[in-house]
Parts: sequence; structure tokens; C-alpha cells
Amino acid sequence: MNGSDSEHVVATEHLTKIYQNRQIALNDVSLTIEQGCVLGLLGPNGAGKTTFLRLVLGLHRPTAGRVKVFGRPMNPNAATLRRRIGYIPTNPQFPGGMTPINYLDYMGRLFGLPINVRKPRLAALIRAVDLLSHAGTDIAQFSAGMTARLAVAASLINQPDLLIWDEPTHGLDIEARRSMLELIKTLAHEKTLIICSHNLSDVDEVCNHAAVLSQGQLIFQGSLQDLKGRIRKNHYELDLEGDQKSISKCVQQIKSFNDVKQVILRQRRMEIMLNEETLNTAVLSKVFSVLNENKVALVSVRSVGQQTEQAYLDLVEKEESRGFTRLYSPAEAA
Repeated sequence: MNGSDSEHVVATEHLTKIYQNRQIALNDVSLTIEQGCVLGLLGPNGAGKTTFLRLVLGLHRPTAGRVKVFGRPMNPNAATLRRRIGYIPTNPQFPGGMTPINYLDYMGRLFGLPINVRKPRLAALIRAVDLLSHAGTDIAQFSAGMTARLAVAASLINQPDLLIWDEPTHGLDIEARRSMLELIKTLAHEKTLIICSHNLSDVDEVCNHAAVLSQGQLIFQGSLQDLKGRIRKNHYELDLEGDQKSISKCVQQIKSFNDVKQVILRQRRMEIMLNEETLNTAVLSKVFSVLNENKVALVSVRSVGQQTEQAYLDLVEKEESRGFTRLYSPAEAA
């Protein structure tokens, strides 16, 4: 994610935020987001994700460093920049006594949209988020899924170039979550998005880049593929088909391999743990040979743990175990 500031939708330099001179929420974060990027912003609770979003939105002033959005400095007075951003907070709240039509019309007026622009736009958005049959219903009666869809419509009323959505699938049932993910995929064709989420499978499905924060510091930024490339490739599950006696014989042979740490058999599912520095392809090819020799068919093979989730957990675990060494050996910590 290189290039000049003018080419970036968001560019932060040494961004730092300290609250009340005692809580370091964000520490020296330099991050760039290019046009068309769908960035998954990841990190444990308290890692600094919400603070980062608030600084990008200009809702807070940085203690040090700077934020540029669309090549221009972002601050609490940069209203013209914020008009180009659509934001959804975690658990969006709406006033009771209003309908989706009332609310979106109100939001359109706040953005200064004339009536001949905002009326057709709000009608199109209500249809797009599948709230047409509830267009005249009091928002207070909405389910979590309906509220989430209204939040999407509200974030799009100003036709923004950048969308910042904080936990957009939080609290949604399976059907509503699927609808939200499909909507994100559609918007990704024409918008730049920052998706903050604890659901790693959501990030895996809709994002193409990731940034990981831990204790206020940026410990990874790059493509989702790069993040997955950091996964420990040493733990596999194999679903097998064949005679139980033949499968048990395979297990005994595989256990004798030098690079195999552990083999567990549950019915016809074999779990294999390799030594960490082992070249996995070499060992797995030997495993497949043993299965073939014993006439045991392979139904499926997979890394244990969802890939993005496992890579993220490995990364955070490694960073936290490093502790203060980062301060004194920056080259090693890079």
C-alpha cells in the first residue's frame, strides 16, 4: 500500500492518542489505505481500533502525528471531508417516533441535499436495503437486522467515497449477517471501506487487506493473503474413507515419522500436528503415500482453525509475548 498522500484515501503518520495524560490508546501508527481497498481493522478489545476510527473521522484530535483523508488534513473542523465519509458505529441508535423516510430525509437535509435530490435517493436506498415494506414503520419497532439495514442506508445518503463501518454484523442473525456481507461485497466494487470486526470469518469473506492493532500499536498491515501467509502450517485434519483396521495401521506408521509431533484418530478423522519448522509438503506427501499403500481414500484435508482467524491469533500472541523487547530491538521486531 504505497504511493503519495494524494493517491491515498487515508494516510496516517506517527498517529498517537493519549487520553488524560495516562492512557495511551494509540501509539505511533503509520498506515495508508488506497482507493478500492476493503480493509479489515482487527485487534483485541482495547487495542485502539475505535480510537483510530475516531481520529480518521476527525471526531478527536491526535496527541501527536497526523491524519490525511483524500490527501487533506483531517480535524474536528474538516466538515467538507466528513461529507465524503459514511459511518456506522457499533450498535447504531435511532430516535423513536421517526420512520425510515423521516430519518433519511432528516439526514439528507443535514448534508444540505436539495429536496429534488434527497427524495429519490432515500427512496432508492430504502429499496436497496430491503426496507420498502417498513418505510412508514416507527424505527423503535425495528429488529436488530432492520436497524442495521437502516444504518447502512443512512451511511450512504451522502453518496460517500469512503465507508467506515464499526462491527456491521454485530448482533445480527444468520440471515441478516449474510445480507450485510453481500451488501459489502457489492459496495466494494465502487467504494473504499474500513470494516472493524471481531468476526474473522466476515473479514476473510469481504476484505482484501488487513491492519492489526495490539495495545495501541500497528503490528501488521498488508494484504489478507500476506496475513494468511504468516499462519503456522503445522496442524491438519484429514477425513478418511476405508477399513478402520487399515486406517489404524496408517496412524501407527505416521506416528513414527521424525517430523510428526502428534497423531490423533477419531473414528475416520485423523489429526496431525507437525514440528513447527517442518516443510509441510514433504511430510504430507509421505502421509498421502502411506494412505495410498493401505488403500485408504482421502475425503478432505484442511488446516485446523479458520485461516484468517488462526493467522491473526498467532500474530497477536507472538506480539504480546515479545513485551518490551520491541523497544530495544526494532530491527528484530520489524
